[in-house]
Amino acid sequence: MWSAAVAVLAGAAAWWAKAAPRAVSVGARFRPGRAFAGEPVILRVTITNAKRLPVPFVRVSVWLPAGLRPDEPERATSVRGFQRRVFLSGGSTLTLDLPVLPRRRGEYWVERIKLELADPFGLAPVLHDLVPDADLLVLPEPRVAVPLKERRRLPFGLPAPSARMYEDRERFAGERPYEAGDPINRIHWSLTGHTGKLQIKLFEPTRTAHVQLALDLAAGEPFWDMVYPDIAEDVIGWASFIARQAMQAGCRVGMVANTHLTKGRGPIRVPSSIRVGQEAALFAALARMPNEPTSDLAPVLRITGRAIGRDATVVVLSARPGPWLRQEMDVMQRRGAALVHLSPLGAA
Repeated sequence: MWSAAVAVLAGAAAWWAKAAPRAVSVGARFRPGRAFAGEPVILRVTITNAKRLPVPFVRVSVWLPAGLRPDEPERATSVRGFQRRVFLSGGSTLTLDLPVLPRRRGEYWVERIKLELADPFGLAPVLHDLVPDADLLVLPEPRVAVPLKERRRLPFGLPAPSARMYEDRERFAGERPYEAGDPINRIHWSLTGHTGKLQIKLFEPTRTAHVQLALDLAAGEPFWDMVYPDIAEDVIGWASFIARQAMQAGCRVGMVANTHLTKGRGPIRVPSSIRVGQEAALFAALARMPNEPTSDLAPVLRITGRAIGRDATVVVLSARPGPWLRQEMDVMQRRGAALVHLSPLGAA
């Protein structure tokens, strides 16, 4: 009888190990998917049991990355995340709303979710490890408020109808022969080679202005002697604020920064565009970028300035621009582009 009981228990445990995790799926999603540091969000975990067999005890453990923490000070868990114990009936879906508080900017994924499926007596628990595709983008927020005198220097404000017409560089309208005084960057070189005479590119008119953000994450020149992550965080926070102001005013916003996301790929560049998803790409770059420079901003600004026309406004965010950067700023102003320099150090 004892041998038969042991055999029955072993067979039941083996059957439970195969039947319990079958048709059990887990999904996770942050709501909202984008937030600012310190703004509470909800991690929604959905557990679905598609089979008829119920699971009496389900222990859910959710591991959060280092930049996120549970917004539950009264609950202490052994993991950096959440632990719940629930009952999952057959053919049902269970939803858990877990409060999360992001601590700093960046892009975060849920590390893993572990399910412990136990029988009514807890004799044969089954572990089920999952890595859900749940990501949260924490946007930068200015730690030092932008003063009113600095806001007045910006070329945009509340949305208002503009009487000035610009040219949309993304919509080609034709060409015409070269005339004295035309900028060199408007020359259509391929057509010039065919015709033997200089030809100028024409673009469709628009009322949408172009704002180019230039972020200097170094506190001076040369950059390797001026690495201050706190100052770089202030620059990134101000850039996020100015980008939101410009987009609310109806401007096309681009960005360059003297740092890189991947080693060897060069500085971060987000070209201005009117395509769908431009805002998401810009703020994703602001959230992901490191807070340490990898080059001086002057050569980056010189290359960027070649494609900027007189309809653009360049906002240089630099704590203490060096002589090389000041020289490039003067060159852009002589070309006719409006330039505004902002420094978070003065406000701090």
